[in-house]
Amino acid sequence: MRIGMVISGGDVAGINNFIFQVARLAQAEMVLFNGGIPGLLENRHQEIGWRELIDYSVASIPLMQSGRTEKKLARSDYERIARQLKALHVEILILAGGDGSLQFLHILSEFGVNCFGVGMTIDNDVFGSDYTIGFSTACEQVLKEVAKLRNTGRALPGRVFMAELLGGFCGELTLQSAIKSNADFALIPESQIPVTQLADRIRARLEVQNSVVILCSEGYTREYSPGFQGAIDTLIRQLEPLTGVRIRKTIIGYGLRNGDPTCEEIYQGAIMAAEVVRCIQSGMRNKAVIINGSNKPIPIDLISMKKRLVDTEGHYYKLAKQLNIV
Repeated sequence: MRIGMVISGGDVAGINNFIFQVARLAQAEMVLFNGGIPGLLENRHQEIGWRELIDYSVASIPLMQSGRTEKKLARSDYERIARQLKALHVEILILAGGDGSLQFLHILSEFGVNCFGVGMTIDNDVFGSDYTIGFSTACEQVLKEVAKLRNTGRALPGRVFMAELLGGFCGELTLQSAIKSNADFALIPESQIPVTQLADRIRARLEVQNSVVILCSEGYTREYSPGFQGAIDTLIRQLEPLTGVRIRKTIIGYGLRNGDPTCEEIYQGAIMAAEVVRCIQSGMRNKAVIINGSNKPIPIDLISMKKRLVDTEGHYYKLAKQLNIV
């Protein structure tokens, strides 16, 4: 069996392991398409052997290149991709990416290509899925950054730190990272805190601890568009006169996309790969595999894929409320 693999959107840690697990479980030859959907259209492919797959399975150095496209593909583009895959004897195409990428797969499947999709985004914003490839490692990067800020705050007490995180319109990365790193506040688009109230809470924390660490989603101030950075600049201008304290800023940004994959990352990638291979071997066609709230991988129809936001009735948000960080 020959399986094609393409990744679309932002790069993430952990994707190497997913590719390796698919190859191992399916006993398949892997054909990698570089450059995301544009690379697939341009047939920029490479074959990769077992030695490289196993050697790089838990490495942070990517095995393949991702890519984005703003172009709306025409029917002739889909037909071209289908012909190229057939010429390469690729029987299955797996795409890892966000909701837009997976919707592309749904259309491609109508041209006779057997397509499977998995969520791959540090934003963890794929509808129906509680986990996407790259998310755990991104949270780990935030934990390390918060720990360093805490150390600085202990050496130089009285500091307020605000770190802006990626995430677009979804605050899931900010919310879960704040819980897992013991940050003081998580500022997410789905649940805004009035500025005067936030200032009061910051001053109250400073009275009993050395530092205050605030994690802010890039979409928090509603200024976000792809590539935007500066939500914390807006907030800092509003907060400093109210707190009377200078706020030190950090934009973590693209460093969140990489890093040594966590153990959880490896495990989640393995169970996703196992479910994709099970679906293939059982004769299923054109499915996306998600991880549900019980940490189980399940197949759903590709057409079901869309974005999601933080569930304000869900476990993580309720815990954040209990911890008084939202």
